[in-house]
Amino acid sequence: MMLWEYVIPFGDSTWTLPLAASIAIVSLLGGYRARALHWLACFGIGLTVIIAGKLAFDLGGWCLPAAGFYSISGHAMQTTAIYPLLFMVIGAVFGERAVRWGFYLGLAAALLMAVTLVAGNYHTLSETVVGMMVGMLVVCSYMRWQPSLRPVHLSLLVVLPLSVALIFDMHDTVNPTKAALWQRAAHWMGATEQYTRQIYTDPVSGMRRISVRLRQIL
Repeated sequence: MMLWEYVIPFGDSTWTLPLAASIAIVSLLGGYRARALHWLACFGIGLTVIIAGKLAFDLGGWCLPAAGFYSISGHAMQTTAIYPLLFMVIGAVFGERAVRWGFYLGLAAALLMAVTLVAGNYHTLSETVVGMMVGMLVVCSYMRWQPSLRPVHLSLLVVLPLSVALIFDMHDTVNPTKAALWQRAAHWMGATEQYTRQIYTDPVSGMRRISVRLRQIL
């Protein structure tokens, strides 16, 4: 397996959504009710921006081919929003300095995801950068946050996502939900066509190419 095949799952909604929920729950249990609600609101807005951007291209064909921009990277947004805050919360158990370094470690994880997305032909550079920018807007208000949490809270950050993964098959939950919402959006918008874009490397020239395909929606 290539490197990106190991990295990509950590930015997928089947993993990031339980993580995002766990951060909110741990913050709430730690006495940071306002922070927990603020996080859910900001992350929800970030997801809404991603969904709106994808629907604009998928159902409307809106894009900027000259900039290589077709849809915002959800993987880039979610990793940039979640992992800095996740490692900050983990670092809170070890002190203020660990909180600050946790934020930087989370940004490093987001950069690794960004490189993976571009190198693996999942997204173009512009799509990835915009996704990271949305993620930074989601998490930026937490940059100076100094949470004070107990070790039991730290354990929940591990136990809760793993419990969700063991009890529920998130792929069987998230993916059908995405498909159903997409169908509803297509019906609501009166869309009759679907646009898809594929990034590939030309085997002859070695250059990266982008192809856009159009099909009728039955």
